[in-house]
Amino acid sequence: MTAAGGGRSRLAVQVEGTTFLVEVDDRPAGGLEVRIDGQPVEVDARLPLSGAGSLLLDGVSYLVDVRDGRGTTEVVVDGEVLRVHVEGIAGRRASPPAPDGAGPGQRLTAPMPGKVAAVLVEVGQHVERGAGLVVLEAMKMENEFRATGSGTVSEIHVKPGQAVDAGDVLVVIA
Repeated sequence: MTAAGGGRSRLAVQVEGTTFLVEVDDRPAGGLEVRIDGQPVEVDARLPLSGAGSLLLDGVSYLVDVRDGRGTTEVVVDGEVLRVHVEGIAGRRASPPAPDGAGPGQRLTAPMPGKVAAVLVEVGQHVERGAGLVVLEAMKMENEFRATGSGTVSEIHVKPGQAVDAGDVLVVIA
């Protein structure tokens, strides 16, 4: 398990409806430093994109099986099936736009509970891939979410200061 691209990765990991902030940093001497909701956790993982793997979490070993589900990933841990959704986030830095070829039709949803710090677009506004849409404040961090493709903002479901839950629709681009 390595931090995506080296350095630091911040992920919103939703497990059965509960969202955790997972931060992964490369250690200078090698290995990883992992924090879940700000708490340091000792982790060693051999997790494939699909199939069997292992997870050592704070000294406890788990056998896991990763399966693609409908829209989410299913992870079987010691026989218990958990539905997991992972989304990358960044502390007030832009989340990376989708790869080239991503088209219109984005339905931006909140990856975790939080408060809308800013809405950066208006209904009817044309946006290009990578344009900032909404800033969400969650877990003492501000996260700017960007357009995955070009299109026109057709719906805005939030306003600054509004509290949102994980999964709430924020903005729709047609």
